Amino acid sequence: MKVEIISISTDLLMGDILDVNTSYVSRSLRQINAKLTYKTFVGNELDAIIDVFQIALRRSDVVLAIGGLGDGPQEFTRLAAARATGRALIPQTPGIEGAQPIGGSDSRLKGFLIENEQGALICLPGERRGMSYLLETEVLPYLRRWISVDAQPGWVVLRTVGVMESSLKQKLSGLAQDARHRVTYDSFAGQTNVQLWVHADSQAEIERELAEMKGYVLAQLGDHVYGEGDDHLEDVVLRSLIDGGLTMALAECYTERILSRMLMRLPGANNSVQVFSTNTWRELHEIVQLEDLTPEADLTRWCRGAAELLRLQFETDLALLVYKNVTQGGVQLLVTLASPRGVSVTQRSFGGHPENIDQWAATLGLSHLRRWLMAHQ
Repeated sequence: MKVEIISISTDLLMGDILDVNTSYVSRSLRQINAKLTYKTFVGNELDAIIDVFQIALRRSDVVLAIGGLGDGPQEFTRLAAARATGRALIPQTPGIEGAQPIGGSDSRLKGFLIENEQGALICLPGERRGMSYLLETEVLPYLRRWISVDAQPGWVVLRTVGVMESSLKQKLSGLAQDARHRVTYDSFAGQTNVQLWVHADSQAEIERELAEMKGYVLAQLGDHVYGEGDDHLEDVVLRSLIDGGLTMALAECYTERILSRMLMRLPGANNSVQVFSTNTWRELHEIVQLEDLTPEADLTRWCRGAAELLRLQFETDLALLVYKNVTQGGVQLLVTLASPRGVSVTQRSFGGHPENIDQWAATLGLSHLRRWLMAHQ
């Protein structure tokens, strides 16, 4: 499979900013044995982007475009992709007829994929963390389906949650002492991928050394490792919920219902998870009939009461409430889980207003639920 990377940015083209995305994507493609054939830089000019797309689609199986997906007057990627592939623009997401959306509700994370007889055109945002998140969670799994599994020896990805990248590196400092071994890390919204590499003379030796490296990681990180390869946290948690025969009520406030949408698109979720279409405390108040949440009220106590009322009123085994509280000083994420054993709470505060905060909220909610399931099943 031949892949071409196109970076869309006048600033990159002129050398005004450093290109960190292309090198990162190149390494990721090498992991799955995709053949990178061209790297192209183009400025924010509509006709130039159309030409580059058309040329790339003629000579490569997959064209991976990075950048130019904002709402500004110079963001031409979507229009150029539509014209280069002969598609119409439409008002529905992702804005191009027949295109497949990539990413969640946050506009900074949206991308899209167009397949036709020439191959595939994949467009991702230029923001580093959002781009790498979509690459890991959606693009690389898509590309792996193009490539034989037998052509991917020598590496594995372990997925972790609940430990910061800096702590991970410290805990795993004993890895990669051998020159034939390598460890890389990639983090996004509370999750970190640990990629283990081995160079050896035979497949058997690769598998043995990878198993030893994985064993070391598991010994150091324990249940912070929730999966490997294409495992996603939401899949792992839902599977555990289903295997335990448990039902759960789920409500969110001010998170754009990101966790609800994440879970409900998975097979089997409808039988285990009851989602409430709330996005404000008033909407949740109408459901559970709790007292008003005044500025003087104790938010933690209010959320504990709301979660417990959800569980009791709708007769589910668990009730999970994820609340994003935005203040002048920053953002507080509050996760509350009600069960027959009581109510447990996780909180995290962020100074300022960081990007991808809703993804952080989803990760925190899933991580808290996963911890409870591991402890009580």
